Amino acid sequence: MRDIFLEGEKVILTPMEEEDAEFIRIMENDPDVRYALFLYKPLTQESAEKKVREMISSPDIFMFMIMEKESGQKIGQTGLVRIDFVSRAAVFYIAIHHKASRSKGFGTEATRLMVDYAFHTLNLNRIQLHVNSENLPAIHIYKKLGFEIEGTLRQAMYHGGKYCDFYVMGKIRES
Repeated sequence: MRDIFLEGEKVILTPMEEEDAEFIRIMENDPDVRYALFLYKPLTQESAEKKVREMISSPDIFMFMIMEKESGQKIGQTGLVRIDFVSRAAVFYIAIHHKASRSKGFGTEATRLMVDYAFHTLNLNRIQLHVNSENLPAIHIYKKLGFEIEGTLRQAMYHGGKYCDFYVMGKIRES
């Protein structure tokens, strides 16, 4: 049994461990996930293990595995990266791997848990993220949780044969 770090009604978040490298390798090599996350480089077992070790050992990255509470299955990962304890800010990241686990509220709940952790445990004041302007389901979730579109990074990435705009979305801690 893994250590439960954060717990919701539908998901639990556990600290990322070295053993998660295999799941991350499979997830990031999946064509749908690669496309959604704008990944282009194959992830080998060795590079996945190195990536996980670097994330675990970094003082400004807190990564978690998202597990479905009922089944105990890993369904994705989430985290805060580029945490700056002077500015009290971080960048939010989330990825749900299995198609069957999408549109069931798991990502929304994991995001809510991370926002609460960032503001009420880490005492951060700001969380930001970047999202493809065409990813309407994600934008809807972020807006529902209080993130606001703060700007547009025009033609920020080349993807699927075209340049894509990205929104910078942010949420400020409420008093």
